[in-house]
Amino acid sequence: MTIQIEKGVPMPNRTRLPELPFTAMEIGDSFVAPVPSTDNRLIQALRQRVTRYQKQNPPKKFSVVQDGESMRVFRVI
Repeated sequence: MTIQIEKGVPMPNRTRLPELPFTAMEIGDSFVAPVPSTDNRLIQALRQRVTRYQKQNPPKKFSVVQDGESMRVFRVI
């Protein structure tokens, strides 16, 4: 199998989320994320950001849920 090199293919835009207020949250707090509930790529980026923060800051835990047309992040622990 030969891999063909292609020229002039534009690089896709990177998914960028703004700074999220994890550090200021207490248990039971939530915020609406700037992510539409129809954009799977942005939802995945949001979930990855939450997972990364949880791993770096145990025992904090968060939940990402759909809230109408947006996504909401809750601090649960």
